[in-house]
Amino acid sequence: MEDEKYRISEEFDTFLSTFFYIEGDFTAKHAYENLAKTLGRVDGEWSICTNKLFYLAVPPQSYSSIITNLHNSGLTEPCSPEEGWTRVILEKPFGTDRQTAIDLDKQLGALFKEEQIYRVDHYLAKETVKNILAFRFSNTFLSPAWNNKYIEKIEVRLLEKGTVATRGKFYDKIGALRDVGQNHMLQLLGLFLMDTPNSFTPAEIKKKRSEALASLKKMSPQEVEKQTSRGQLKEYRSIEGVDPESNTETYFKICALSDNPNFIGVPIYLESGKGQVCSMTEVVVTFKEASSHLFSSKSDKRNELHYHLQPEEKITMKFLAKKPGYSYEVEQHMLGFNYHDAYSADQFVDDYEALLYDIIRGDQTLFVSTAEIIGEWEFIEPIVNTWHNEGKPELEIY
Repeated sequence: MEDEKYRISEEFDTFLSTFFYIEGDFTAKHAYENLAKTLGRVDGEWSICTNKLFYLAVPPQSYSSIITNLHNSGLTEPCSPEEGWTRVILEKPFGTDRQTAIDLDKQLGALFKEEQIYRVDHYLAKETVKNILAFRFSNTFLSPAWNNKYIEKIEVRLLEKGTVATRGKFYDKIGALRDVGQNHMLQLLGLFLMDTPNSFTPAEIKKKRSEALASLKKMSPQEVEKQTSRGQLKEYRSIEGVDPESNTETYFKICALSDNPNFIGVPIYLESGKGQVCSMTEVVVTFKEASSHLFSSKSDKRNELHYHLQPEEKITMKFLAKKPGYSYEVEQHMLGFNYHDAYSADQFVDDYEALLYDIIRGDQTLFVSTAEIIGEWEFIEPIVNTWHNEGKPELEIY
């Protein structure tokens, strides 16, 4: 037993010896020069041209300085054309509005090739989110009904029981819509609205997602007033870091429309808020009532597809079945699939583990494209501007 412990300890020490820590300021040129020297020394000791992955889990305002210094220091140049790739990973948010997103993209495009850039929204790596593509495009029964002839409405909900907690200073500058609506919720919606890709390749999937997001109709100030609502937790202004007169929303609900021919006329609801009764993330697709009206029901029941992401990862379908007895009255029942009931815990992969695995092997399916980011900002920016510049609709305290 002691020999085994010693062997494991020795292997662990050997593993740790391959790690290096270089301290430096994001804006200091010499910090990047020191990093380049260390990496060059490692290349020499190992007699290989190493791959380099620069993961920027930093405040967005630091992106510009870091990527410029990485480029100017030569850190992003491979040792040779044949080996040693370099990739740059950026965590959301990607800009604070459409223009800052465009500016960041221009700078990235000037310094790196698109295949080197990985924009991370960890929601896309969740097992249930990855499954949306498989669920939608491998089940034949869904395809004929996935349009405005059969779908009555689509709802995307991201509700949180907690409040802003210690994020007051950060949160007060962005609000609920930019915090989770512009990214997580629209990314989910894109997967439900996108047309069938011609092939299962990262480029084709991202193309279809971006087209779906671009199809969302941009609202006029009058439409924003009619089709959106916003609220603020009554205790929000007392949170540390929050402006005592803040008009930042902690809740919103938006009724959107799409120009996609398959979804014209289908209302799309986006709802999110802090301080809710429970925490949950789900997409609900409600289908229209059967046109035949052959069977009676004591209540207005519809077929509903519930795609649950949190707290449980599952898919449920509400369907109608005949009640026992002499009459042909129907009732609503549930069919369901639960990920954690169907698979063992060791089969699941952590969100970030999945992202890092795909970055290393060069698969961009789970990463956000420039076109998607611009489409998201183009949709929410008129809403944000009307809320904050015109104060419409009125902010409700809850």
